Amino acid sequence: MTGRNRAHQQLQYKNCLMEANSDEADQQLLEEGIDDDYEPTNKEILDYAKWLGMDLDADAELLWIAREGLKAPLPEDWKPCRAPQGDLYYFNFATGESIWDHPCDEHFRKLYQRE
Repeated sequence: MTGRNRAHQQLQYKNCLMEANSDEADQQLLEEGIDDDYEPTNKEILDYAKWLGMDLDADAELLWIAREGLKAPLPEDWKPCRAPQGDLYYFNFATGESIWDHPCDEHFRKLYQRE
């Protein structure tokens, strides 16, 4: 899996078995529970900034983008899920799309590129 893993970002997930018609009986649907007081660590911000493509020296004034990206909640209709192997992925219940990276990652990557 690439990108960041939101599970380590102090987001609290409530495990429950996925009840949808799933080919994988061991899939788990997770609920995102955001801690309003959560502040990413400097290491998390720097790691995510690098993943977004930032040059940490040249783009230091843009680290706010990484900070905001780490705090961004899932968009409507998206839910975190856990694959049978334990990997985290995201599923959109409106469109049926599933992706490995957080649905907001591309937005923050483009925001960085525009700045």
